[in-house]
Amino acid sequence: MPSIEPLKAGKSAVGVKIPQTMTERLLILLSRYREASIAVVAIVLVIYFQVGSDGGFLSPQFMSVVLRDTGRLGLIAAAEVMLMITGEIDLSLSAIFSIAPYVMALLSVTWGVPLAVGAVIGVLIGVLVGAINGIITVRFRVPSLITTVGMLFFLQGIVVSIYNSQPIVAPVEQPFNAIFGQSLYQPSDGLLSWHGVTAFTPFLWTVLIVLALALALNRTTFGLHTIATGSNIIGAREIGVRTDRMKIYNFMIAGGCAAFAGIINTAQFTSADPQAGSPFLTLQAIAAAVIGGTSLLGGSGTVIGALIGAFVVASLNNGLVMIGAQATVSDIYLGAAIIAAMILSIQVDRLRTRRRL
Repeated sequence: MPSIEPLKAGKSAVGVKIPQTMTERLLILLSRYREASIAVVAIVLVIYFQVGSDGGFLSPQFMSVVLRDTGRLGLIAAAEVMLMITGEIDLSLSAIFSIAPYVMALLSVTWGVPLAVGAVIGVLIGVLVGAINGIITVRFRVPSLITTVGMLFFLQGIVVSIYNSQPIVAPVEQPFNAIFGQSLYQPSDGLLSWHGVTAFTPFLWTVLIVLALALALNRTTFGLHTIATGSNIIGAREIGVRTDRMKIYNFMIAGGCAAFAGIINTAQFTSADPQAGSPFLTLQAIAAAVIGGTSLLGGSGTVIGALIGAFVVASLNNGLVMIGAQATVSDIYLGAAIIAAMILSIQVDRLRTRRRL
C-alpha cells in the first residue's frame, strides 16, 4: 500500500497555501471583501470628525447633509462601477446629471408638464445618451474615454444654450418633491416621522438602487456576463456572451442613474442649474468607486464599496470644514486616498498570485 506523504505545514491537499500569519489572513479578508478596507476608513473618519466637532458630526442635521451628498455622489459612483467592471468609463455622467433635470424643469415651466412626467422623460434622455455612448464605443471602436469626453462637451453646449444658460426655478409639486429630494425636516420633528425621513430621501433612493445593482451583479446572469466581459472579453465571447450588448446595457444603466441623481438634486433645491454637474462631480464619483474597491482594469468591482467610498468623500468634504479646516484641504486627503487605494489593490492582487491565496 503506497504511503501517504504528510501535508506540508501551511499547505492544503490541493496545494493551496493555508493562511498562517495575520498578514495572510488580512490579505484574504481584503481579497474576498473589497469593501472591508474602505469601511474601516469610514468608521475611523466618523470617529475623528465626531471627536473634532465636539459631537456635532453625528447630529441629525449635519448627517442629513453628509448623507444627501453621499446619495448624490454614490448614485453616480455606482453607475461608474457598472461600466468600470466591463472595462469602460463614462466621463459624460456629469453632463447627463445637468441636462436631465433641466429638461424636466423646462417642460414644467414652459408647457406645464407635471414634474413626475418630466422626470421620466429626463431619465429616458439619460438612458438614450448612454445607449449612444455605448454604440459609438463598441460599434465604431472608439475608446470610451474619448467618446464620453466628446459627449460631455456636446451636452454641456446644449444645456447652456437652452434658456440662455440661466437656472430654472422648478415648481414645487407635492408629494413629488418630498419623495425625491426636498427636505421637510425641522429640529422639532422626530427622525422616524415623515418629515424626518425626507431629510434622507436622496440617500435612501441611492441605497435602494445600489442594493438592486448589487443583487443584479452577484445573483443574475446579467451580472455574471457583465463581470465576464471585463475579466476576459475574448473568452466571454467564445462561450456566447454578447459582450458588445453588455457594454451598451451598462452605458444605458449609467446614463439613467446619472439622470435620476440630477432629478433628485433639482427636487432638493427646487432649481435646475445648467452648471450643476461639473466634470469634477464625475471625477469624485470615479474616486469613490476606486477607493471603494473597484479596479480600473475591469473585471471586478463593488457598488456597495462605491457607496461607502462616496460616504468617505462626502465626509471629507463636509467634516473638514466643520472642524475648521479649509475646504480645499479635502482634495489633498482625497488624492492621497485614491493613490493609497490603488497601491493597496495592486499589492493585494500581486500577493494573492505569489502566495496562491
